[in-house]
Amino acid sequence: MHKISIEGTFVYHGVKHGHSYTSQQCTINLVKNLFESSSTVAKSLSCAKTKSRAIACNVLAPYFTRKILDEVLEARFYSISFDASNKGNTKTYPFVIQYFSDIGVKKGKYALLFEIYFSFLSLIIIILRLGLIDFIEDSREIALDIFNNIITVIDNLQLNIHNLTSIGADNANVNFGKYHSVFELFKDRLPHIFKAEAAERL
Repeated sequence: MHKISIEGTFVYHGVKHGHSYTSQQCTINLVKNLFESSSTVAKSLSCAKTKSRAIACNVLAPYFTRKILDEVLEARFYSISFDASNKGNTKTYPFVIQYFSDIGVKKGKYALLFEIYFSFLSLIIIILRLGLIDFIEDSREIALDIFNNIITVIDNLQLNIHNLTSIGADNANVNFGKYHSVFELFKDRLPHIFKAEAAERL
């Protein structure tokens, strides 16, 4: 059990700081060599590229996504931002959720807006938080396909679509054009929705 927690912590640290799985494999080999004579646990660590990826994708990602979604359900209202990106011949779409929270303070890209309320001598800081909730591959770039992808993400995560307040993306016509854009498709379904044009690139 101790070995498993060390490997999980090691992978978490690597993901948090953007280390590649190759870098993590190199580091784990170094740790094994450095502490070979003094630690039986260090000697037995086996957290190379394949295992690191499996821990990151199958253990850490679902856990932290669930934590984000629990906070979103408590916050109730949310916004979704997306951006298309080409990696070789693959088009990918990361989906980021934004919501207000008074739960803790996250380090990183979260502090975009602060509102302070005074209530019975207590100070509550409301923080706009961001969280990556899904990352999909789809070569189709027309508005209806992007719209359907967002709806699928919302449905798969069991979020209430009526609590969606805005969508954010770049100013491309497919996203915010006047006719048959992603925003117009959302506007047909959710008349109250706002657009967050020229959102910071994801």
